[in-house]
Formats: sequence, structure tokens, C-alpha cells
Amino acid sequence: MKRSLYLVVPAVFAFNLSNAHALDIDEKLTLRFLKVSSTKKTVLVNRGGEDGLVVGDHAKFFITAGVVARGVVEKVSPSRSVWSLYRIVDPAEITDDKVLNLKIATPVKITDDPSKSLKEEAIPGGTETMVMTETPVADGATDEVVVSDADQDELKELGMDEIKDVKTTTANKKTKAAPVTELELPATYSRSSKTWEVWGTLFMNALEGTSDESSTATTDTTSVSASGSMIAISAGVEKYFTSYNNFLKEFSVNLFVHKRTMENGDKVKSKTDWFEYGLGLNYHFYNSASSVNRLIGYGALTIGKGSAEVESKTLVNGQDVAGDPVEGTNSFFSVGLGAKYMLSNGFGIKGLLDYYSSSESYEFDTGSVERTLAGPRVQFGVSYRF
Repeated sequence: MKRSLYLVVPAVFAFNLSNAHALDIDEKLTLRFLKVSSTKKTVLVNRGGEDGLVVGDHAKFFITAGVVARGVVEKVSPSRSVWSLYRIVDPAEITDDKVLNLKIATPVKITDDPSKSLKEEAIPGGTETMVMTETPVADGATDEVVVSDADQDELKELGMDEIKDVKTTTANKKTKAAPVTELELPATYSRSSKTWEVWGTLFMNALEGTSDESSTATTDTTSVSASGSMIAISAGVEKYFTSYNNFLKEFSVNLFVHKRTMENGDKVKSKTDWFEYGLGLNYHFYNSASSVNRLIGYGALTIGKGSAEVESKTLVNGQDVAGDPVEGTNSFFSVGLGAKYMLSNGFGIKGLLDYYSSSESYEFDTGSVERTLAGPRVQFGVSYRF
């Protein structure tokens, strides 16, 4: 009997102690999503019973922009907990290693009746199984959430001026845990923290245009004809702003160079070489610009200028007689829609359909020639983000 009391009394005491620290409604915690399931409806966080969480707790998950999800605790260990998210407001923010804030809330009644739902589609809670692994911590070590300056600003805007519970310290404490086999989750969509990218593309062009002479003297306008076979390549470097928590996170800017050559004509052959450079602005509207293993849709706008050289050859007695090359300048812009796909190792592919328009100016001995080129272009390429 005494032996039974020795076992029961400590267990009851531990149970009451853990419940004595349960969080009240509107209490807040800072946490990190350690793992997110493929459907984003089940998450493992680095907060548990030691922080006052108990099975059945409901909470709102916040960032600066507002609530991103609501969920309920399904499992709790001393320093980990598994949550089922039954309402997801912003799926893009439900990612591995995301630092955010939770606020304990009252349960929300979920309805399947669209007329009574706050959203067009009610999102059911997760059903995935996620095993919590308590990792032993050595003496003097700390298990902490590293909070960036941007995260600090987010928390301050939520009214948490004193961020006392950002770090969970286990110094001078030994954590013993039985070996646990962690369940492998399906491949998940995640986000990359890399913000620089280099890329190269090949173009297919269908450009047409007109020439306008400023002199009444005879000028061989065929030498600056606006159509013909064309080869074009581009290379550039792109900067992303995914670490920002405002509208800038879906934008990127890029610097690029463009080389193209066009040949045309029969009896009078013309070859034009262009070298262009410019600045581009991209807006990613379909999935986040930092998405990994997911198609990213974007709009693109470019402007720039360059140089051009025209060389004409005339067929005389069966031989090509070359004229003197003529130097010119040009300015251009383009607008289009494209798609990207990035792998977890940083490599990716991209494609773009755009409309290109260029204004060119050449000085011949007999006068000047202004030429415009415009039309659709298709480009495909590869990229690497770092």
C-alpha cells in the first residue's frame, strides 16, 4: 500500500503542477514551426507543456499582417506540441522554420454550411500523424528560437514589447528521452531564404517593324529591313526581397545583358548585331517568390538601351560585296508573363512570353534612318538561387 502511494502521489502532484501553469485566454507565446505537413493542416511547434500548453487549447497564429491560422493542440510533450489547423487564412505563411506569435483563444465553431462560414470554403483540421521527438540536450546547452530584427518588429506591433519567452533555455538541466522513431512526412512545399539568383535564357523572336529615312537621297533601306532569322541570348542577376514582411516580398529586380543577331535579304543581304543592357522588375502573383517545388507565376517589365551594327552585302557577279558597317543606337522596353520553378538545391527553370518594342537610329552617308522593331518573344532558361 505504501509503495503504491509513493508512485501515485508524485504523479498526481506532477499532473496538478502542469495544469497550474496552463495558459489563460489571450495569453501569448512566440514559437517556431518545426515541421509542417504537406496539407499545412498539421504542424509541430517548439512549445509544449513546459510553456503552459495542454491538449485541447485553441489559439490564433499571428504575424504583423494579422491572423494566418487558427488551430487546436492535439499532442503535448514537455517542449513540443502538435497542432491541428482548422482554419488557414494565409497558407503562404505556414512553412517550416517560420517564427510567429500565438494567442490562446476560445474554440471556433466550424460549419459546413457556406452561408454561415466566414470564408467561402471551410478548411477542416489536419488528420496527419506527426510524432514529437524530444532531443536530449547536453549540459549548459540552450534550445532557443533565433528571432531576426524583422521578427522583433512583428512582435512589437502585436503588443509584445517585452519578448521574454522567445528563448527556451535548458542550461544546467538534463533531458532524458526514450528513443523515438520519427514518422517520415510526405514531401512538403517550403520556402527558400536565398535572395540572389543568376540566370541565362535563349530567345525565339517574331519581330517586325518599319524604317523611316530623314533624307530624300536614295538609301538602301533593305539593309535595315525589320524582319529575318534571329538568334538571341540573355544573362542576368536578380535580387529578391522575400525577407520583408510587406508588399516588397513578392517583387524582385534584375540587371541583364542581351545579345542578338539577325540576318535577312536575298540579293542584298543584311546582318544586324545588337548588344543591349537593362533593368527589369518582376512581380510574383501566383505562389510566393520564395516557393520551393512549386510553380511560381510572375509578371515582368524591362527597360534598357544598347548599340547596334548593320553590315550589308550585295550580290555582284555571283560574289558578295560587303559595304561599310554602320553603327547605331537603340532603346527598348518589354512587358510579359512568365513562370518559374525552383528546386530545394537552388537550381530552377523559367519561361517568359513577352512583347518587345525597340527604337533604333542609324547614320548613313546619305542620311539617317530611324527603325522600330516590335513583336512577341518566347524565352526559356535556367537559373540558380543562392
